[in-house]
Amino acid sequence: MKLKRIVSFLSLAVICVSAFGLGACKKTKDTEQTLEIYCTDAGYGVEWVNDTIELFKAQSWVKEKYPELNVLFTSNDDQTFASARLDAGAKSNTFDLLFGMNMWGYAGEGSNALDLTESVYNTTVPGEDVKYKDKMMNSYLVSNSYVKGGAESYYTTSWASGMNTILYNEDLLEANNLKVPNTTDELIKLCADYKAKGASDSHYSFIQSYDADYFNYLFPIWWAQYEGVQGYKNFFSGIHNNTYSIRIFEQKGREYALEVYEALLDYDKGYLNPESKNQKFVIAQTMFLDGEALMHVNGDWFVNEMKDVIAKKGDKAPTIKTMPLPIISKLGTKLGITDAELSALVTYVDKLNYGETATLPSFASTTGYTKEEVVDAVKEARGIVHSVGANCHSVIPSYAKGKEVAIDFLRFMATDIALETYMKTTDGSRLPFEYTPSKELYNSFSKTAQSRLDYLQGKNGTNTLISPMYFPLVRYGELKPFLYENYYQTFSIANNEETPATYMKNCKDTWDEKKFNAALSAAGLA
Repeated sequence: MKLKRIVSFLSLAVICVSAFGLGACKKTKDTEQTLEIYCTDAGYGVEWVNDTIELFKAQSWVKEKYPELNVLFTSNDDQTFASARLDAGAKSNTFDLLFGMNMWGYAGEGSNALDLTESVYNTTVPGEDVKYKDKMMNSYLVSNSYVKGGAESYYTTSWASGMNTILYNEDLLEANNLKVPNTTDELIKLCADYKAKGASDSHYSFIQSYDADYFNYLFPIWWAQYEGVQGYKNFFSGIHNNTYSIRIFEQKGREYALEVYEALLDYDKGYLNPESKNQKFVIAQTMFLDGEALMHVNGDWFVNEMKDVIAKKGDKAPTIKTMPLPIISKLGTKLGITDAELSALVTYVDKLNYGETATLPSFASTTGYTKEEVVDAVKEARGIVHSVGANCHSVIPSYAKGKEVAIDFLRFMATDIALETYMKTTDGSRLPFEYTPSKELYNSFSKTAQSRLDYLQGKNGTNTLISPMYFPLVRYGELKPFLYENYYQTFSIANNEETPATYMKNCKDTWDEKKFNAALSAAGLA
């Protein structure tokens, strides 16, 4: 999913879809029954929008309420387009519904985005006995909320819930008698073992690209695995020991996560295919499918994005599966257990997650944790996932003429039939609502999607991290885990002199009491 790939601003002479299908853009009379939709064309494509439009128009309640309904659809791959159109105002913008990216700034009094709190979030999903906000996955509900003066409101909603993790080539793994790792120490050893299997330097563990540094998405997971989800939230809230404190920068989980980057990406170790620095994301992903690396960090959009390449390969396409992210080995150190014991506990937790019979392995904490506390910590860590879906924003212009039908379209997107359609057209990717696909639908997905869904919908459940942009200290106080967040680029370059320790020191040296207090003030917390 090309979240950082910005192209030039395109004119409105782009593809349009109306009630009559594909065709050139035409000026039509803008009425309250005209729904003009825009969606950025990223990894999920836009076919899901077309299919949802057709499904929406076929509903009897829609036909009754909007007898003269006319739907126009526009797309391009400019990720600034939606914001630009929203900013254009009523005189220049006729879009009633915008599916864009990173539209965090459009919330609060005076925004050009419509307040969706009462019109969408607090309404019942059409044909179902559940409110929109109650059906939405909690982390997305929180990430989309805007809190001011103790009041909570919603100006955006999400049109994706993409899970980011490591994909792996199961065929290569099995051919080399290797196993999926449970811990980061095992992951690092896997890289070393795979390189040793090769007769030359061609056995690379990872391949990425220069324009899609998805490796960065793994950082918050490893960090939160060590500190716990509450510790992750406490950092962005500016809280240490129940009070606002600059000591949040002492959280060691951040440093330990970078140590994993250093171990995996160090140029001299040769685990990362050097072509990663030269290729655009599509080429790098194609090389991964060609077997030029064992693993690749990506998201749930991968198969949909690469479907044409996979189709051309036919029977020669490799089996690509989704790897639950290995747990950071430093958590075992914190809990007072060995890495082997941590790995055994991960296997135990996974068996429970998949509904299998499991026997608790033998272990004893050397740091004072009870067995129950250790198991709970491993369960929480194993369930932590990261998603860029919170950055995929749907907004309705407050000045839109067709705002009523746009509201109904958003509400309709939360119905089971719309969720099923989205999954069908995106190889099992999900909108951010609770929904379990039928066995028939599940069987239609790729092995990549099935392995991801098995994990996400297991008995233990998963915990998608809340977007940092939800927190006032981030949105208004410019708080970051480190001064700069280009971890993948830093640790993979030749002759890199940065270390996790220097990252920590530079951040701590820069964030003094004066700067921290100023951030609290800017965020309205002091």
